[in-house]
Amino acid sequence: MEKVKKTTIGSIKVSENVIVKIARTAALEIDGVMLSRVDGEDKLAKLTGKLPVRAKISGETAAIKIDILIKEGYNAVKAAEDVQKSVKSAVQNMTGFTVTKVDVNIAGVCFKDDSDGAEVENGKA
Repeated sequence: MEKVKKTTIGSIKVSENVIVKIARTAALEIDGVMLSRVDGEDKLAKLTGKLPVRAKISGETAAIKIDILIKEGYNAVKAAEDVQKSVKSAVQNMTGFTVTKVDVNIAGVCFKDDSDGAEVENGKA
């Protein structure tokens, strides 16, 4: 879906994909936060069964849902709150949309194993 804004000289369209890219970039700016790529494999999508960032546009507003992974040693709740603030600010500043909510799901924790690779733990067997 996209938002179309009529102006006196034409129209401006903003796609949900644009909102998703802005939100993704803003979330990744937060220390300790990862989204989908871990060692070249889309582990988060495997854990949750969906894309890590989703957006829904309704009129002049946007609602965003993000699934994140937390790196070992970081405070998960603080990182999630920082993601909410960063995403809301970035989307509103870059698009003019009012962000009604940013739902953050902490989908897993990344632990370093002995071989310096990343291992994901989400509490499921």
